[in-house]
Amino acid sequence: MYYFDLHADTPYVLDLKKEAKSCVDLINHPFGRYNQVMAIFLKDNEAQPFNSYNRRVKLIKRYLERCNFPLVSGDLKMGSGAIFSVENASFLADDLNFLYTLKNDGVKLLSLTWNGDNLLASGANGNGGITPLGREAIREMNRLGLALDISHLSHRAAMEGIELADKVLATHSALFSLNPHQRNLKNEHLLALKQKGGIVGICFYPLFLGGEDVFERIYNSIEHLISLGMEKNIAFGSDFDGAEMAEILCKTKQVTNLFDALHQRGLEKSLLNRVFCQNAIDFFDKICNN
Repeated sequence: MYYFDLHADTPYVLDLKKEAKSCVDLINHPFGRYNQVMAIFLKDNEAQPFNSYNRRVKLIKRYLERCNFPLVSGDLKMGSGAIFSVENASFLADDLNFLYTLKNDGVKLLSLTWNGDNLLASGANGNGGITPLGREAIREMNRLGLALDISHLSHRAAMEGIELADKVLATHSALFSLNPHQRNLKNEHLLALKQKGGIVGICFYPLFLGGEDVFERIYNSIEHLISLGMEKNIAFGSDFDGAEMAEILCKTKQVTNLFDALHQRGLEKSLLNRVFCQNAIDFFDKICNN
């Protein structure tokens, strides 16, 4: 099987010097093709966030070299490879020209916030929208071909972001209608993403899914998205290395068990192939070829 994961926080784990505890396995993975988005995650209280970003970029690049796992620099025809994202690009408030550094480093997408508010936008725990500076940042992202990740925006800011961004997705989210957590996306967000040609990466985090029976809850999430006509907009964003996972789905190799469980529940392999890989490839082809 092929697998495309829209979100893992492995660079942060490397920075903590906890490589051995990583959920992600780039060497002994069981996939015929494997694409992994590596999120350069920054907490809200980082003292020097751009310095932390630079340190983690260097760490993940060295790690990819050790694993002989290439960074996707052009299109996705190369097959397996990593893609960089930034989770919480709050440092753009200091200088929007940092976007050029991100693009040169291979970053393809970014979120403006983590959970708190900053000078760009309101985070998942807030209620505000996107600030004038945040809107300016999105305009420059559009010009550079960078995609906006709405997973960590407030509900209001997420809707504004979908409207403003040329390319937009939610890398690691769950569904508010199935579990009303502040961090989850409402139907209005999902339908707006569909209209914009975006994708939704269903996360594996039990807290957002609503329970430890994650296979069943992921199945229910897919069924709900299908009911909204989003067969071509569903993907996965595990949140490996960024959240405490259920024992049944806490390692890369266990993703094959998820595929089998969903197929046994009645989902056709043609649909699962889209969800596990092809929908994300189709979306990123538009970004990588920009």
